[in-house]
Amino acid sequence: MKKSILITGTAGVGKTSLSNRLNELGYKSYDIDDVPGLFTMIHRETKLPIENHDNFDLEKVKVMTWICDIPKLKSLIKEEKSELSFYCGSGSNVYQFMELFDKVILLTANMETTKHRLSTRTDNDFARTGEVQEYVLGKKDEWENEMIKKGAVVVDAHKDLGVIAKEVIEIAEKS
Repeated sequence: MKKSILITGTAGVGKTSLSNRLNELGYKSYDIDDVPGLFTMIHRETKLPIENHDNFDLEKVKVMTWICDIPKLKSLIKEEKSELSFYCGSGSNVYQFMELFDKVILLTANMETTKHRLSTRTDNDFARTGEVQEYVLGKKDEWENEMIKKGAVVVDAHKDLGVIAKEVIEIAEKS
């Protein structure tokens, strides 16, 4: 039976690194933030796409929202041939698309670890500055608690990446 697993979490928790590791281990894993046309940065009030956003400017970050095109995501999941596939990422409308998956795994890390990862990341400039980190992570606990209430399985992302990947695979295979 074909299974699709969403791996989500706050910025800097390790979704992209885990997606890369799962691919290295021979699983099909998508970093959904990088799937062309799947997400659009839009203005919270106007609902229009933002073309020149600036991840270092707190005022600009406050008005943007990252929206997944749910029909495109449904199509991606439907077209996937692998028996077990992983979709790593999150969006402002995650509550609307998490129901598309057989299981949702929530990666968590403490604030110190998350801030360190955000500050030193090289593949993405989102939330690299202290003030943007404070804003983005300000609702971390509330958001994670809501994801858990909605059925997400928590995986501690403080561990070695190989250990995390093994745990995620075990959870997915038991689904």
